[in-house]
Amino acid sequence: MDLNLLIERTAQLNLSCDKHHQCFDEEVSEWISNNCPDWKKPNVRKTYMIPPTFPDIQPDNRGDLTEKDVFDMLQKFGNKTEQPMFVVHSHKFHELFQSLEKGSVKNDDAYWCRGETDFVIVHRTFGVIFLQVKAADKTARAYEKAKEQLEKDQNSLTFLLKRLSVSELDRKGEKKMEQLGLSEPERKKEDKKKQRILKELGRKVEEEMYKYPGFVVMPNCPRDKAGGRPGCFREDIDSAEHFEEWWQKNMHRAEEFSQDMYELMAIWFVGPRVLKESCLLGHVVDRNHSKLIKLTMDQLGIMTGDVPKQDIAGPAGSGKTWLLLEKAKQVAGKLRGNERILIMCFNKPLSLYLANEFRRFTNVVVKTFVSLLMDICEESVNLDVLSDYEKKKLVDDCVQKLMQAYSDPTYKYEHVFVDEGQDMYGIWMDLVTLLHADSDEERRYRWVFFDNNQSVHFGSKHSIPQKTINNAKLMNKVVRNTANIFQCSQKCLSASVGAELAHGITGLPVKWLDSLPASTPWLPYDYYLQNGVELVRQEIADLDSKLVLRSDIVVLTSDKNEGFNVRTELARRFNIPVQNAEQAIRNPDRSCITVDSIRRFEGLERKVVILFDPPLDDERSMDLNYVAMSRCFCLLVIVTTSEKRQKYDEFTQKLKEGRYD
Repeated sequence: MDLNLLIERTAQLNLSCDKHHQCFDEEVSEWISNNCPDWKKPNVRKTYMIPPTFPDIQPDNRGDLTEKDVFDMLQKFGNKTEQPMFVVHSHKFHELFQSLEKGSVKNDDAYWCRGETDFVIVHRTFGVIFLQVKAADKTARAYEKAKEQLEKDQNSLTFLLKRLSVSELDRKGEKKMEQLGLSEPERKKEDKKKQRILKELGRKVEEEMYKYPGFVVMPNCPRDKAGGRPGCFREDIDSAEHFEEWWQKNMHRAEEFSQDMYELMAIWFVGPRVLKESCLLGHVVDRNHSKLIKLTMDQLGIMTGDVPKQDIAGPAGSGKTWLLLEKAKQVAGKLRGNERILIMCFNKPLSLYLANEFRRFTNVVVKTFVSLLMDICEESVNLDVLSDYEKKKLVDDCVQKLMQAYSDPTYKYEHVFVDEGQDMYGIWMDLVTLLHADSDEERRYRWVFFDNNQSVHFGSKHSIPQKTINNAKLMNKVVRNTANIFQCSQKCLSASVGAELAHGITGLPVKWLDSLPASTPWLPYDYYLQNGVELVRQEIADLDSKLVLRSDIVVLTSDKNEGFNVRTELARRFNIPVQNAEQAIRNPDRSCITVDSIRRFEGLERKVVILFDPPLDDERSMDLNYVAMSRCFCLLVIVTTSEKRQKYDEFTQKLKEGRYD
């Protein structure tokens, strides 16, 4: 008797599908086929995480953090070794345990078994694997509790298989007796035959269940404290290589998991998660983005209070630009007479974004630092050809001119807001003081924002007085990135910044595409560029298939020239519509990908950021790498070489240990 032949249906009809009578397994199978293409094909080797992101957690919840570590490891291991499996996190079950020997699931003498499995793996080769995770650093009590939970997990699946098999047997038996019109003696004979089949069925199910392993996973407990108990411990899960060794030692199955059972188990365990909430990447990105925006408003709304003059420091992603916008709008709505607001930043694309946000406020002037200098000195200057000394002298000259024309209202603003202060040079803060009209009046605002991480790395090259840095109000809570993006970008931060994550929105894992060929003297630049752009094209195609809007995607390059080259390649070779940052602000187009340099995109953000060969191997560019990564709300993709990734890991480890500061 083949167990697979008996199991045909997994649930009653879905009441919401009254037209086509689509049942549970059909609905789930359709969803899986749409979101996990070719999952039924035996030769497809891919890992699917269900859900695709770890749920929101509290940063100080040790149990959640431990489960997240296991989630991340399973994902990393599955993708690296191409495991054909579904990994389902947090499967809740409510199974009715009944005695099958009495002949039918309709008999009483039953009880409910309820519980939650931390991880269920449905593997094409090894079948169903249960993992129960414990955060404890000692075994005994936590281990025994996990073993009890594993027993419940396996019992639940055992009775599920029996119930589904018996239900199908009942259905077939009733249909047979109706068709044959059996007499009472013949019915009794059939019942006895059914009893024998049920007994054999129970044995078959239990034999099948012996092939489904369950493991206790304790990532914080060293093996030498496990007392010889079997399981997965700290040494087994501290790296993808060690976990692969553990997997190979512990995963065995004498015979291949049948295709029917693989599909049935995938449907049964995946279904409850995907039908409750969409797992499609585009929807996940949008949900996480909405959470981050709301969180920013909740976290920073309290900071828009009445403090007229202050300097505010924080790393990228802490919401400085959002706070500037909100406060400046608040002030703009209360301007008196001919009062004016000056908003100054360094980046031209950011200035366009800010100008667009204040387009309905006629008394708000948005300027870049450079355009303001040219207005004051009344001449056009190409800063690209000026030395640092000449740039500082230009600022000195503008300060002198303002001092001489101190009473001239042309260069006076009642309220001044400055973003990106760390990028400005010379005695620019004196310039701000002179531009601020009657700066002693209490109700007139002068807020200066700067990135304290970049000021640390820029050192004396840029002119924020140490006293200003010391006395600045700190915004060290990062609210604009998911936890996975923050964990990646935080590696580039100086420890002295003290940045912390303000939430538990885990988000999608950072995606590393480190197959880019290294640029060498004997390798033509065009070959390197074409290979890199091909990786970007493939990623864009994948995002398209998962309903991510192209206008939500930006590709960032190390400099302007490379940005131009990538835009040209995407448009010319692949007919992908592209815009630079300024075009995306002036004429937004939902069909276009934004491609620009990291520096030009500073202060701006996108839901999805693809970094094109960032300078991960340059210790002097860690601030640039941090800015690049922190431009991302939800999904960060890094296209690089394996050599650069390795150097990045080595350097950021030094930074973490304080050997760089």
